[in-house]
This record gives sequence, C-alpha cells and structure tokens, in this order.
Amino acid sequence: PSPRCPRPSEAIFGILRELGGPGGRSLPLPHALGVLGARGFTPAQVGAALAEYEELNVLQVNPGRSRVTFV
Repeated sequence: PSPRCPRPSEAIFGILRELGGPGGRSLPLPHALGVLGARGFTPAQVGAALAEYEELNVLQVNPGRSRVTFV
C-alpha cells in the first residue's frame, strides 16, 4: 500500500518543523512563506494551517506576523 498523503495543514506543519531545524524554537515567517509557496501551498492553506496549530497550542505567530514560535 502507498503511504498516506497528509492533509495540507499536516504537510505545512512538517515543513515548518524542518525549517526550524533540530531543537529549533522559532523561524522567520516571511522565509517560511516563501518556502511553502515554492512547494505549491497557497496563502489560504498556510493561513489555515497556522490558525489550526495555533488553536492547538502547538505554535504561535507573533502579533507582527514576522515569526513562528513552537510551543
């Protein structure tokens, strides 16, 4: 059987974790948006993923929307 294809928000979260590196606590949001856009994700998909994981208290986006911090 083929591996499960993740939902866009799961894939986006995985990419954010990769960009944060080992032990990474935060990363610049503009850089992440550029990488995610290059991988074919739309701004709406990225926004929905960020909102979903913020609601789950897994990550936070600062008020200026310049950094993503993992909780």
